[in-house]
Amino acid sequence: MKIDLHVHTVYSDGNGTVRQVLETAKAKGLDGLAITDHATLQGYFEAKKYCGEILVLPGFELSTDAGHVLVIGLEHLPPSKDRLNYEWLVEWARGEGGLTILAHPALNIGKLGRWVDCKTDAVEALNASYPLSFFVNRGVKIASRLGIPTVGGSDAHFSISVGDAHTVVEADSLCFEGFSRAIRKGKVAFDGRLSPFSSRVRIGFRYLASRTFFKTLFENNP
Repeated sequence: MKIDLHVHTVYSDGNGTVRQVLETAKAKGLDGLAITDHATLQGYFEAKKYCGEILVLPGFELSTDAGHVLVIGLEHLPPSKDRLNYEWLVEWARGEGGLTILAHPALNIGKLGRWVDCKTDAVEALNASYPLSFFVNRGVKIASRLGIPTVGGSDAHFSISVGDAHTVVEADSLCFEGFSRAIRKGKVAFDGRLSPFSSRVRIGFRYLASRTFFKTLFENNP
């Protein structure tokens, strides 16, 4: 199976509607995807209403004090979504029956020690929105250091980018349980490519702008 584990929609900072995201996924031959908007499941719940041809996994992306984490498989958010402690989130998701994935970790290697001490279920080695392929190699090295599986995701903020990077899954059934078993057995691998340069540039500018905004916000509101 081919599953894109990192997709954003208009419900957070993506430009694509849920319908556009699903149509692109089908057109690119994906078997499934996880809608991982920031701190919301609205996109996933909309997708559930009119999608039966491909697997749609519940997911969301949260910012922690040790980087961004994708939580897959849960239809509810943690009690708090702001300034989360990394270790707490990983343990909370595990206790709730969900999976955790380090999102684009190659951009934040300063937290490696904490990742080693408290491991997620997988590392997003290939993020199609990375500015350079150099970061993919770094992501693979991080996964090797942690001794956990590597996966891929498009981190699509534009529907056309869905599926550019994805995860190949050796699963016995097309459902979350089958996917979860494959992750835990290491029967997954990343595949695909970086998104076109123009898309990566737009996402990069948006990322830098958001970091500047939040840094200013926290400095003004200690």
